[in-house]
Amino acid sequence: MKLFFYIIYPLFFFAMGCGIYVAFRDAEGLVDNNYYENSTRYFQAKANEARLGIEVSKPDSLKRGYNVINIKATTHGKPLQDDTLTLFVGNLSSTGYDSTLTMHQISPGLYQATPTIPFKGVWFARVDLRQQQQLITSKKWFFNVQ
Repeated sequence: MKLFFYIIYPLFFFAMGCGIYVAFRDAEGLVDNNYYENSTRYFQAKANEARLGIEVSKPDSLKRGYNVINIKATTHGKPLQDDTLTLFVGNLSSTGYDSTLTMHQISPGLYQATPTIPFKGVWFARVDLRQQQQLITSKKWFFNVQ
């Protein structure tokens, strides 16, 4: 029985060490260092967004190649005008293909941008609404590009 424990203990500690090494090496950064401050800003932004009645529509989809993305932005049901909307599109596995585009107003409350997506994978899209250089709201979506 002692021989069994002499074999099991080293294997157990070796497996634990390997697990800790792999967890440390592949840390994804899922824990936010400034959770309280970031959550406070998030809830303040959401309260401000609700007070202003701002709604930003989700893009239909993203595909490989050239995309035409239309976003409808309203406040209390009326079209937003003379505001700055920017579109950020990035791949989750590589930051080399991230792009930020200024959306152009094509009609009252309807904005358009044309990003290019070079390859398939999981892509992230974010629309930021700014009024007088101050961030009013930010909407985020994930797309699985085939």
